[in-house]
Amino acid sequence: MYISYGELCTEFYDISKPLGFSFGDVEYYKERLSDVKGKVLEVGCGSGRVLIPLLQAGLQIDGLDNSSAMLDSSRRRFSALNLNPMLFNAEMHNFSLRDKYESIIIPGGSFQLIEGREQTLTALNHFYNYLQPGGRLILDLFIPTDLNTSSVSNRSGIPQITK
Repeated sequence: MYISYGELCTEFYDISKPLGFSFGDVEYYKERLSDVKGKVLEVGCGSGRVLIPLLQAGLQIDGLDNSSAMLDSSRRRFSALNLNPMLFNAEMHNFSLRDKYESIIIPGGSFQLIEGREQTLTALNHFYNYLQPGGRLILDLFIPTDLNTSSVSNRSGIPQITK
């Protein structure tokens, strides 16, 4: 991936999307994973915005992210909540783990941060190799359907100034 969230980006992310913030995705994943008895892997787990509520819902979930700053933020949050999931610092197209998972999730459009077809295919193969037989991959993709090149806004709908 060509994008790695550093300390400043992590601070902004934590302020703009605090623990408990949801685009509806936290509820979606809780529902979709409600029948999972085994382990789940969240790829692109960041500072734990989705991972923490899923842990609190009783799921056995590990996290993987390429940003050490985001993982440090999640560790601080986990510590404050007495949670201790396994976290892995790695690229989603190049990682090595010991476990296989009943489900792998990639919320928040993080899958679209992969650069290029080759890395995308490699990532998909990695996910397949780390799924248990019958396991499932669930990922968010954002496909703009109302593209307006004369206007810019972020996902929360706050208008931004454009020139």
